[in-house]
Amino acid sequence: MSSNFDIHTFAKTVAKDKRTFEMFRYLVNNAYIRVVNYHNTNERDAKRLEHEIQYFSEHFVPVKLSDLDTFFETRKWPYDKPGLIPAIFEGYRSHYDIMKPILDKYHFTGWFYIPGFFPDVAREDQLGFCKNHHLRTTGQYMYEDGRIALSWEEIRELSKNHEICCHTGSHFEITKKTSDEDMHREIVEAKRRMEYKIQKPVDVFCWLAGEEYNYNIRAHKHLEEAGYKYVLSNLKIEKIR
Repeated sequence: MSSNFDIHTFAKTVAKDKRTFEMFRYLVNNAYIRVVNYHNTNERDAKRLEHEIQYFSEHFVPVKLSDLDTFFETRKWPYDKPGLIPAIFEGYRSHYDIMKPILDKYHFTGWFYIPGFFPDVAREDQLGFCKNHHLRTTGQYMYEDGRIALSWEEIRELSKNHEICCHTGSHFEITKKTSDEDMHREIVEAKRRMEYKIQKPVDVFCWLAGEEYNYNIRAHKHLEEAGYKYVLSNLKIEKIR
């Protein structure tokens, strides 16, 4: 830690934002599972990403869905080290090319949060889809053939050693004003599409903006109808009741 570190300034900064304060509180109170978010994993970041995953593999244990099931059932974490989930968002092709080999090298489980309809978008339309649905792209690291999204074949391959999760259908921000029709499409139909294509259950959901399970009562009905087991938010992992 730098000798210039000022604990009082740090405390004031953390306290300014409720969510930041809650995140910090969870971390210092012996949280059993940490979550580290990633988005577009470009080639330029490969060395940094490998350093991070190597560090995680030395100081944490990877978390599989079965570990989460056991933890919620027993209320006991079975490992000496805390768990860590690399949460990899948006379903970018670079996740397969850059992130998967690193995770596999260190035998660390990644959780891939994919907008369920993104892989079905024609490659020539994917850039426009990204622009219209707030999916960030980096021009100099675009693939020559124009494909940005993971393919279903790549997702099936990822599912062999990693967890596949739903991040709505079209990277859609669900609010309290969202219609039931839109909620059903983005929560229920997205899950069904993903499960049909990978032939495996998709049991975890994450909102845009990382809202908690109790944020939207109407949306809960769709989560329950779809059959999700867990919701990942900015502050916690919650079991669907």
